[in-house]
Amino acid sequence: MPITNEQPAPYAPTKAVIGLIERHRRNGLPSPVTEDVLQRAGISASLTSRTLQALMTLDLIDDQGRPTPTLEGIRLAPEPEYKQRLADWLRAAYADALSFVDPAQDDETKIRDAFRAYKPVGQQPRMVTLFTGLFAVAGVRPEKKRSSRPTNRSPKVDPSGAIDEAPRALEKPPLQGAHDGVRKHKAVVDQLLDKFPAFDPAWTDDLKAKWFDGYQRLLAMGEK
Repeated sequence: MPITNEQPAPYAPTKAVIGLIERHRRNGLPSPVTEDVLQRAGISASLTSRTLQALMTLDLIDDQGRPTPTLEGIRLAPEPEYKQRLADWLRAAYADALSFVDPAQDDETKIRDAFRAYKPVGQQPRMVTLFTGLFAVAGVRPEKKRSSRPTNRSPKVDPSGAIDEAPRALEKPPLQGAHDGVRKHKAVVDQLLDKFPAFDPAWTDDLKAKWFDGYQRLLAMGEK
């Protein structure tokens, strides 16, 4: 079922989702896939809830934690067909978003706009990161190249032999004081979000509404 703004969209790290797919291709994952299984597979405890939700939303496991035909098809794909199988899966999972953007050509600003109606609102940047990351692994989108920056800048020397210390003088000191309190507050909210119960599509509409309300309250705390 394609991801839409009517249910929480996935926002787990790309590395976690692809790592589990590749692990299933190599050795298979225990069934059912639970948070305990994810931790034993190397997913940190703070990421298991969002990773499990992503696997379900992306149609890799069902609501019982069992691998879906989609995941099994990826597992059985020969290596030359692996990326194509990933691309086919992603086009089906993200069919709604793909009606507005092209991951092969559009920049992250346009992709971000395509996700503005998705929930939870506070996790939209991570949704975009997962979307672009998955399509990059599938070979549809160019992978980001990390810029290599020198850790230490050498002082400039002019022909007379004088050393120009200006670059060092312009370096800014690290932010402290009030900013430390803001960072600590956001860290506490992030911990609460990580411990928040995983969304279950089998819940009643009343439980889903309460889940969204609680989640939005936490997100609002993080924005203060």
